[in-house]
Amino acid sequence: MQLFIKIRPYVLTCFFILIGLRVVAQRDCLTYEENTKERSACEVGLEAIKYKQGSRQSQLLFDKAIQLNPDYAWAYYEKSVPYLKRGMLGEGMKILNKAVELDPLSYLTYRAYWYFQHKSYLQAKQDLEKFYALEDAYPKNTPGGALDMKIVLGINYAHLGDLERAISIVKGVIDAYDSEDYLGPYDNHTLGVLYLQAKDYENALETLMKSIERNEQFADTYYYLAIVSEQLGDKNKAIEFINEAILRYTGEKPGYTDYPFCFPVSIEIAKAKKVELANL
Repeated sequence: MQLFIKIRPYVLTCFFILIGLRVVAQRDCLTYEENTKERSACEVGLEAIKYKQGSRQSQLLFDKAIQLNPDYAWAYYEKSVPYLKRGMLGEGMKILNKAVELDPLSYLTYRAYWYFQHKSYLQAKQDLEKFYALEDAYPKNTPGGALDMKIVLGINYAHLGDLERAISIVKGVIDAYDSEDYLGPYDNHTLGVLYLQAKDYENALETLMKSIERNEQFADTYYYLAIVSEQLGDKNKAIEFINEAILRYTGEKPGYTDYPFCFPVSIEIAKAKKVELANL
């Protein structure tokens, strides 16, 4: 599916950085002195990433790197990733916890990401707050670069029932951008849905409209615009938005859904809302 989304400049930078992240994250082995555990473990780690992620060869080599240098955070991180991607949260977290212990600045947000994916919102919130409390904390995005992790922190607060704090965090992130060019494809969508949940319908409408100006293909935004319009008593506009949402869910117009962070909606829910609106 072809998408046309305006992407903030630093996301593009992050994308190119991520291409080489597996090597960059563990540094150039030549920076370590010869015949040290750090140099030996680093060289084994470089060998490991030549194999497919999660393969037996790769995992055994990361085991060897850890054996050579038990303080090698990157090796624990890399070893955990295949477990987490395959839904083996317990096994993956047990390994990732060691990486976080050794290097919280690099790996707290990654652990928070997986906690969030598995709806462990309290643990995700705690990890993100620990990260942003670090002296050297810096802006980080979700894997793929679409959403600032501080916005994810706000979403966690929403799931935990504190909408006021959620709105404050997300709005703070957006207001801090130097220009609208730095807005991500889901920033205003997220804030708009939070306003809706807080029953602040006027701000929800304004913010969600800003979202489709930047990312007109995201079907979920039209669904939430339909809900807001219904709450504001504009049935015709609500029907217009829900029809637009369904056209984009079905692919009759360019569109997509299934972004997991920002209160996702299914086509079945949208179709049920269309029937409900028709019967009002």
